[in-house]
Amino acid sequence: MKIKNINLLYFRNYNCLNIELNPSLNIFVGNNANGKTNIIESIFFMALGKSFRTKRDFECVKINEEATCMSCTLSKENIEKDIMIAVNNKGKSAKISGVKVNKLVDFVGELNVVLFSPDDLQLVKGSPSIRRDFIDREFYQFSRLYHKSSLMYKHILKQRNTFLKEMRKDRSNELSVAYLETLTLQLSKLAIYLTNERYKFISKISKLSKTNMYNISNNKEELEVIYKSSVLDSLNIDSVNDENFNENKLTHIIMKKMNDDITNGNTKIGVHHDDLTFLINGLDAKNYASQGQQRSIVLSLRLSEISFLKEKTGSYPVLLLDDVLSELDKKRQSKLLDAIDRNIQTFITTPTISDIREELVKDASVFEISDGNIIPMKV
Repeated sequence: MKIKNINLLYFRNYNCLNIELNPSLNIFVGNNANGKTNIIESIFFMALGKSFRTKRDFECVKINEEATCMSCTLSKENIEKDIMIAVNNKGKSAKISGVKVNKLVDFVGELNVVLFSPDDLQLVKGSPSIRRDFIDREFYQFSRLYHKSSLMYKHILKQRNTFLKEMRKDRSNELSVAYLETLTLQLSKLAIYLTNERYKFISKISKLSKTNMYNISNNKEELEVIYKSSVLDSLNIDSVNDENFNENKLTHIIMKKMNDDITNGNTKIGVHHDDLTFLINGLDAKNYASQGQQRSIVLSLRLSEISFLKEKTGSYPVLLLDDVLSELDKKRQSKLLDAIDRNIQTFITTPTISDIREELVKDASVFEISDGNIIPMKV
């Protein structure tokens, strides 16, 4: 998969941007706060339908403007598609090859990306929601069934939590209990599907990341990624292959906690409580890993994502490296750059071109960015 060009209108600090891209390596050079990350953000937005920097889409619109538009031409297996997504204060709209997409879920996945940014250390030491987002982000790019199931799960969970609060007035009402059980069965069915998919994904990612970590650490460090599943824990089982892994068993377990859920006004069992644990040589990385080891974990995960998406979609994703080379020591820089296949279209932002190895730069397209202006550089 390659991006042939990028076109931005009133995105962040850009008025109008149109650039042709290198199918292999594109390097954006400039000081901080000049717009390097904005390029990476726009590509991510066209892939996932949202920013990785803010939850408020409208913040991506240039100050004093009413809307922004991002578009690009994708090439995959000799087939070209134009994709476009626009944002205004009322929401988002998207088109694929000029045809309007009614639901964003049917747009996400046209462009596949893997993003590596300085904030990625939060994957190891941040909140569980960051790690759940890591899992979901991967799935959204290749499985619209998972994406739709995830959205439906969140919708039903919100319904159930709202109804739990209403039931505080009369916990024993038979009609209310029957309706709650109906909601719980719907939630359980989706939770079983999502847990099954997450379990298989983490099993695969753990194996890939283990190999990557060995390579990065010269066989000194072993990485294990463990899926902490709320559903499996509540069913008291270790695997999705257990005969007790089914929606009826899960519904029964959740309903046994009905009074606690009513008291708290929320659902205590479900995939919204899932988490990941990273072990380095058997020790919890969140508590014991050095910052360098944490960076190695993230690097191992991102390289695993590339392999996983290639396997699932049949083509390499686009790799986005946002100011990460300066965050890595020379050894990890070298391991990262060595791992990048020339078939992977890569975007690198950096404050100085000296961070990039000379043999890579000579075949790359290099752009200098200054205050929203982009100028091709000769190197």
